[in-house]
Amino acid sequence: MNHIVNGDVVGGKLKSLNGNMVVWREMYDFGPLHQDWTLEETYKRRAEFFEQKLQIPLSFFIENCKSQYQLLNELSRSEEVVLWFEHDRYDQVTILYLLSELSALGFQKISMVSINEYEGIVPFHGLGQLSTEQLIELLPTRQEITNVQIEEACAGWKAYCSDNLDELNEFIQKCHALPFLKHALLNHMTYFPSQQNGLNEIEFLVLSMINEGINSFAELFNKLVRQRTNDGLSDLYFAAILNELMKGDYPLISSDSELPSYKQHNPKAKIGLTRWGLDVLTGRTNRMNLVGIDWWVGGVHLVEKSSKQNM
Repeated sequence: MNHIVNGDVVGGKLKSLNGNMVVWREMYDFGPLHQDWTLEETYKRRAEFFEQKLQIPLSFFIENCKSQYQLLNELSRSEEVVLWFEHDRYDQVTILYLLSELSALGFQKISMVSINEYEGIVPFHGLGQLSTEQLIELLPTRQEITNVQIEEACAGWKAYCSDNLDELNEFIQKCHALPFLKHALLNHMTYFPSQQNGLNEIEFLVLSMINEGINSFAELFNKLVRQRTNDGLSDLYFAAILNELMKGDYPLISSDSELPSYKQHNPKAKIGLTRWGLDVLTGRTNRMNLVGIDWWVGGVHLVEKSSKQNM
């Protein structure tokens, strides 16, 4: 029996299980993706993005992608593969990738431990909250992945990586086989900017919190993930979102120190709302006019220069 888990925390707790353990560390919830790119091109483009946005060294990122894929490819096709992933957007998108890839590589028996709640743990964010004993007790509850679910995952990954948002919308309306996928992808849609103010739902919520007096990075992040338990948002992703709002001559927010990144994890920064941020929050202007955008949500590259920067 082989196991593929999301992240080192769960991997460490399950290391006593028999069989091979592959810890998957990719962040498909953001960064460049495209259905027509080769693996090599995908690694390169994503490595460039994460080096720029999170200070992850390009060579390190590429090496991690190659090594985890090699471990995946070396697993026996005849043995069962168990995926350990929860309900949130981060994990569900990873499931799409892994089921598509495992199917393409010829794996015959795939099962999954996937839950969205656990008795006594509220709010439930994920498997990492459970003890080793609690996790191992879930193994007999695993469900074998059906051919219908594989087909849905392959179609879903293609739609997720498409640069045509209509393709993803059409898929969401039809998906039903994977239990938590539809809700996760509906959450994914909230990461696209509003035409009204240029902010996505997360950015709008954060600006609102800052305007209400919450200015600690740690407090902002903790309150956000408590409210959005279906996102699987990491502190590094959150920091990258905030950094995008601090660009240029008309930033929406300010910080008294560097935000967390791969190179530094100190979350002590204090965040403030600028007068331009207040204008966006109250609907007097649009984010695109002030800081523009250069971001990836699935396969969609959101890019628009600030109109003020061009003046």
